[in-house]
Amino acid sequence: MKITPFQQAVYDLCSKIPTGRISTYKEIADAMGKSGLACRAVGMALNKNPFAPTVPCHRVIRTDGSIGGFALGTSNKMALLLEENIKVENGKIVDFDKKFFNLSESNS
Repeated sequence: MKITPFQQAVYDLCSKIPTGRISTYKEIADAMGKSGLACRAVGMALNKNPFAPTVPCHRVIRTDGSIGGFALGTSNKMALLLEENIKVENGKIVDFDKKFFNLSESNS
């Protein structure tokens, strides 16, 4: 599988999200200098992630705190998050602000 430079940049940023923390598709796009415009493209790159679980795409969620998609299904994504002490209620991350990892700041 050929990986584009965009996909590699997404995987590199996603790899920086520590265990027990989450980030968003928008945050990855912002950290890439795409100002949130590439959120959908970030999601598509993560959907094709050939490096899971080394590249922890399950830690990337929607900006509103909801789970978002996952190639292996949202129930598997929620199970992986729960293994990292990230709780999900009614399809959203509990304590989103406390669990959020700011890639833009960690990239500086």
